[in-house]
Amino acid sequence: MVLTDDLITAVLLASTAFFVVLAFGLLVRYRRLSQRISSSSDLGRDLWQALEQRMRKQDERILDAMGRLEVIQSRVLALPVPQPPAILPPTPPSAAQAPASADVTSIVSPVQPPESQQESHTSQAASDLVRLDETQLKVVSLLAESPKNTRQLTDAIGMSREHTARLMKELFEGGVVTRNDATKPFVYQLTDQGRRFLPANPNPG
Repeated sequence: MVLTDDLITAVLLASTAFFVVLAFGLLVRYRRLSQRISSSSDLGRDLWQALEQRMRKQDERILDAMGRLEVIQSRVLALPVPQPPAILPPTPPSAAQAPASADVTSIVSPVQPPESQQESHTSQAASDLVRLDETQLKVVSLLAESPKNTRQLTDAIGMSREHTARLMKELFEGGVVTRNDATKPFVYQLTDQGRRFLPANPNPG
């Protein structure tokens, strides 16, 4: 009987020791797994931060490239466009053989024409050099009220920004408007030659 009790006690002690060792082993393994998960989270966080920094640098490079492109575009648009030489009518051999045209008389005659005649010739020359369509005439009327930038003109004529930029470049090259390159967007103003295209004021004084 005593031997049986000792055997049962030994078995219970062995079982208790086994479960204690098993619990300790599971606890150690759980701690190792927790450390691995924590280190993996730190690694993922570091990788994400590095990716964000690279994306931020890439955005800064893109913005810098766009700024340089705008500067180059403004410089290219500001370059003067060479004007073709004016073609004059042939000079008659003598004043007696010259036709009675008012334009030829104004060229060969030493007497200066009246001021009104000079203005009409200048207006006619401007009209011959630059011919404006309906949209360009609308822009001229808008600029006659006050100087405007590209965004204001785009909203007023109801066209895209690219189309408005091409249109204003043609008017600028034709001497109809002036452009202030110091502002962004550019501010355009009507020139004296451009005012000659106004229907209400064909010959300004």
